Amino acid sequence: MQKISIIVPGALNTDLVASGIKEFVQPGQQQYGTAFSIYPGGKSRNIAQMIASLVGPNKVAMIGKTCKDPNNLWKPPIDGLLDAGVNTSHIKLLSAEEAQTHPGIAFIHVNTEGTNSIYVLPGINATFSPQDIDDAQSLFTNAQHTGILVLSLEMPKQTAYHAIQKAHQHNIKVFLDPGAYKKEESYDDIYNNLYLIKPNEHEAEHLTGIKVTDKETAKQAAAYFLQRNVQNVLITLGEQGAYLFTKETEQHIPTPKLSIQGEKNATGCGDQTIAALAAAISQGKPLEQAAKQAILAGTLQFYKAGIVPVTNKEIEEYTQHID
Repeated sequence: MQKISIIVPGALNTDLVASGIKEFVQPGQQQYGTAFSIYPGGKSRNIAQMIASLVGPNKVAMIGKTCKDPNNLWKPPIDGLLDAGVNTSHIKLLSAEEAQTHPGIAFIHVNTEGTNSIYVLPGINATFSPQDIDDAQSLFTNAQHTGILVLSLEMPKQTAYHAIQKAHQHNIKVFLDPGAYKKEESYDDIYNNLYLIKPNEHEAEHLTGIKVTDKETAKQAAAYFLQRNVQNVLITLGEQGAYLFTKETEQHIPTPKLSIQGEKNATGCGDQTIAALAAAISQGKPLEQAAKQAILAGTLQFYKAGIVPVTNKEIEEYTQHID
């Protein structure tokens, strides 16, 4: 096996995107948009593709499962990974008869300001299990001592916990994007010894009980995670940028001011941020530099329609905008 340095377990979705919507509807209302698109999706799948676009082919592997369906909605997520050079040998592809369900689907509505609302039908992703993680043992063995595990909470909690514990057993750094958390779950038992957690302000509020609006409240939320033995915390706050906290330091990273014309779409911005962060750390960059690069990458993603990964060329071009 080639040396896989980054492992990404999680969901594969196909995104059905309606954009150009003036305002989101209330129950019983109807609204019109201007465009419809189909994109590969799933938070972890997006992250895997985005990392591979920055570090190159054959260095990222994804663990997941999907199933065939009459409309071939299973194909875009797999094709996107293959095009980016992600190792897909540990993504299980079941027949429709075996699965008795559908591939993961996300219905995404995007208004004219770029804000989205998302409805997810997990389908086969709901059956992603600890056994699926164990079946990819060779990836963990291959990445032992030097690798990185990146995951979101868009999977059953017990599967996320199992992947994290397996990474710890193999001395693999763990990056957690807590997006797609389940409101009814408590996640305190998965924080111990995470290398980094990257919540946005809404996720931080739900997970810590602290409403995050500025540096002081971000610091309070970060303290919650640091007290639970998370090593580094990066809390993003949209246009305010982000706050990076460790046990020794704290830093505000402003959102870069970019003059880019075109469609605005918040879909995938958080995925791109943690992807760029993991890519930079895997390449040996210091955490503060990696975090600045990650916020730039997330900002660049805002100006892309759908999940079109940011490139190294774009990051280099706009690096001058990083304070």
